[in-house]
Amino acid sequence: MFLKSYLTNFFLFSLAFLFGCVNNENSASKANNNDIETQEMVELLKKINSEGNPQMYFHWNKKLAEYHKKKLRESTKKEKIKNWLSYCYQLLLAGENQLCIDEIEKKIKKDKLSYDTLLLVALPVMEILGLAYLRLGEQVNCTNNHNEFSCILPLVEKGQHESKVGSKKAIEIFSKIYQRYPSEKYKWLLNLAHMTLGDYPENVPKDYLIDYYKNIKDKSITPFREIASKLGIGVNGLSGSVSLEDFNNDGRIDIFTTSYGMEDQCKLFFNTGYGFEDVTRKAGLNGIVSGLNCLHADYNNDGYVDILILRGAWLGTSGNHPNSLLRNNGDGTFSDVSKSSGILSFYPTQTASWADVNNDGYLDLFIGNESKPNQYNPCELFINQGNGKFLEQSKKYNLDQINGFVKGVAFGDINNDQWPDLFVSVLGGKNFLFKNEFGTFNDISKNAGIEAPYYSFPCWIWDVNNDGYNDIFVASYDSRNLINLATDFLREMEGKNVDSEKSKLFINNGDETFTESSVDFNIHISMYAMGSNFGDIDNDGWLDFYIGNGSPELTSTIPNRMFRNLNGNKFEEVTLAGRFGHIQKGHGVGFADLDNDGDQDIYAVMGGAYEGDTYPNVCFENPSSKNNWVVLKLIGESSNRSAIGSFLKIELDNGRKIYRTINTGGSFGSSSLQSEIGLGNCKSIKKISINWPSGKIQVFTDLEPNKKYEIFESKNNPYQSQFNKLLFAKNFNHSHHQPQKQKPNRQMDNERMKTPQKIN
Repeated sequence: MFLKSYLTNFFLFSLAFLFGCVNNENSASKANNNDIETQEMVELLKKINSEGNPQMYFHWNKKLAEYHKKKLRESTKKEKIKNWLSYCYQLLLAGENQLCIDEIEKKIKKDKLSYDTLLLVALPVMEILGLAYLRLGEQVNCTNNHNEFSCILPLVEKGQHESKVGSKKAIEIFSKIYQRYPSEKYKWLLNLAHMTLGDYPENVPKDYLIDYYKNIKDKSITPFREIASKLGIGVNGLSGSVSLEDFNNDGRIDIFTTSYGMEDQCKLFFNTGYGFEDVTRKAGLNGIVSGLNCLHADYNNDGYVDILILRGAWLGTSGNHPNSLLRNNGDGTFSDVSKSSGILSFYPTQTASWADVNNDGYLDLFIGNESKPNQYNPCELFINQGNGKFLEQSKKYNLDQINGFVKGVAFGDINNDQWPDLFVSVLGGKNFLFKNEFGTFNDISKNAGIEAPYYSFPCWIWDVNNDGYNDIFVASYDSRNLINLATDFLREMEGKNVDSEKSKLFINNGDETFTESSVDFNIHISMYAMGSNFGDIDNDGWLDFYIGNGSPELTSTIPNRMFRNLNGNKFEEVTLAGRFGHIQKGHGVGFADLDNDGDQDIYAVMGGAYEGDTYPNVCFENPSSKNNWVVLKLIGESSNRSAIGSFLKIELDNGRKIYRTINTGGSFGSSSLQSEIGLGNCKSIKKISINWPSGKIQVFTDLEPNKKYEIFESKNNPYQSQFNKLLFAKNFNHSHHQPQKQKPNRQMDNERMKTPQKIN
């Protein structure tokens, strides 16, 4: 018996080894498995997952379903209906749609009920059943048989459902609900279901027809194409985030993603030039799980970009999870150094921002934590000591006064004094603006006029009108009304009044005050924004933005939205015309030139907060425009290596001026640190000025459009980088500017890898 058991175990182990299931598959993974601190974090995350209480974790729906199933068996006759309904609801949230349907339909048959009778006595049951059928159709057609057209409005034929049972049954049920309880929420779901069947709008009854596609107005924008599945980067998961950056210094933008679940593995993809390779295990990241947001920067000035993962958001007292600082070792691997670096803490959060707050040449880290009336979780300011370690000094810098449910933070210079100021977005409270007064912070929120909206979420600092002064955008997320998110969306679309709070755009007056201008810029709307970021989708030199919408509610199925900047005067929605209208919940968003063709592509993390509300991430490939561009990669030496906080002024031959600040964009999603700047229809660049955080000013007059340059803070001559278009987009038949092929610049390569003066 012992021999048989031994041989069986040996056989199973051999199979595991052959199929790559053993961690020591190569020397790189062996080395990283011996990384003690990383393994300690892996074990800590496992412990948190194993000891978690399902009743406290709203997204542990399979465990919650089992809990209610057990209670159902033990409940009295009076309690049975309540426990049964909770059981069915958790099955729905867990993605066990067929099981949920079977359970309810069995109950209907057993009690000899009809849908009409059920509607009268148990509306919640009818709604759960309708949603289960709708989600089943989506699960079978869009998740299990995913393609590039799935779930993107307008739904073309290839994006429509082949298996139509789920949507047909959903229409039958929601039609009955709508007839008795007419509301925009059910009206919208009915129209969506018809879209999936391909009979919209022709076969939609007039009493609930919505002419949504009338909003396809702008024909000038060429539709983007969703290519994540083609490239193998369509990670299927819950809400999470993305960092887009060249992590291995090969000149190509890589992808790092996270997902909310405590068992959800983070993913790292290296850009090969032909596609992407999943190098998660090789990078020593196996077991680094969870994280609602992430962002990147070179915190130790070693020339390799590091990653920060943020955890525990929305979970209150159950969200005391550790964040992870992943140090890039420069050999393709990462190590978790949260503890040894001094940033390890246990507060629920999803937002942070990097900046050199004291201008000493090293990046500091501000983390905005979530406080509630019964749970104070102080925000943290970690000051970089220049030796790979940080000290928490929020009190010293006057940033210990924030007590609120912080959902977004952003550093940016609002008064052009070359000191990074700080904006803090609070959900259910007043927002903050802290002026950096030469290394300490002063609250100027009230006088600045930026305290609204009361219910806010993602935010960023940017120069929306190219006047040389940074403005502030903060998106609304009215948590009082999340269950009616779809209702608000539909009412706004139809021009009706909506009581929910609107997003705010604060235009800088140049005197440390701002004018709220969302009405003038045509974005005075309720966005219910989660993930979001900004970039320039058409290389016209004006910054656009993408909003990932949603709430945990399964009825909140509304499209994510894209807004194009029209010459710094107003925004135009191009959601449908550009094919950005993905109806899955959107979270972390990053803009970057993934295929080296001179325009910005968009990677967005999809999926909700409930266990069954998963969906593959998307990547929108930019079809390009006729406009010119320039890419500038700044390398700090006296300033921080990432050059975060550097201020760029680009003067063109047609008299235009374009202003940019180096950062990773918004507060939910992390764009590349290389500055990808659209130049419009200019023929030449007259001058580029760079104000470094150190105070140094550089001026260049010899740079050409449609090229990439690396600029060192100490060098007077920029290096033209080899910037060849990558091959993974070659089959998409788009017309791009073709960068000139260049011979490798050995001098540039040598300089790139030189250790800056201030590295320790």
